[in-house]
Amino acid sequence: METIETTFERYAAYKDSGVEWLGEIPEHWEVVAIKRVLAIPITDGPHTTPELIEEGIPFISAESIKNGKIDFSKKRGFIFEKNHLLFSKKYNPQLWDIYMVKSGATTGNTAIVETNKTFSIWSPLAVFRANKQKVSPRYLNLFLQSSTFKISVELSWSFGTQQNIGMGILSNLPMSVPPLSEQTRIAEFLDRKTAQIDQAIAQKERLIELLKERRQVMIHQAVTRGLNPDVPLKHSGIEWIGEIPEHW
Repeated sequence: METIETTFERYAAYKDSGVEWLGEIPEHWEVVAIKRVLAIPITDGPHTTPELIEEGIPFISAESIKNGKIDFSKKRGFIFEKNHLLFSKKYNPQLWDIYMVKSGATTGNTAIVETNKTFSIWSPLAVFRANKQKVSPRYLNLFLQSSTFKISVELSWSFGTQQNIGMGILSNLPMSVPPLSEQTRIAEFLDRKTAQIDQAIAQKERLIELLKERRQVMIHQAVTRGLNPDVPLKHSGIEWIGEIPEHW
């Protein structure tokens, strides 16, 4: 398996970001409130619960948001087109919009829109639309996934019946902003490296499944045939047990 290099070259000079959880940043980077790099104020989906139907417009909520992507197979359901058109008056999904779960057990999870397909979202999702003159959507999505930003979310969320964070608070959380050309290089680097890591995880998960299967085979063989592979066998008379040692 390919070795995944995760060391980084140091910049010539660093400065204090002024934000405890960000620490030092390269000297030529800026720190701004997230709202300063957005094209529109942070918004969300409808706060009403629409009727769900078997076919129609996909309706996306928190369960679809994971690992930076939208899993449409985990949609909440489908809604009527009339409801979608109504919800679109408040917010209509666009390519490269970013969603963050702002309430519930998965608060802080993010995903970026990578499709032009028609769908609607529900109120647990906050919408970040990058001002592309200031920030790359891919860089913004990656920053929102970073452990340092997640710390700021955890320090800022409140608890009622469940954890949640307000859109006004999200708007004012600080982020580090490199020059646009550097944002692109960072995003390309992370896309490449995270793809390698995802591939390594998939290989390990397959190996784990094979080992689990081997474990089950060993247990079955030991309790139905014993430890001697050469012992004479007879049919047990039970289909799912199969053959057993002749003296059992």
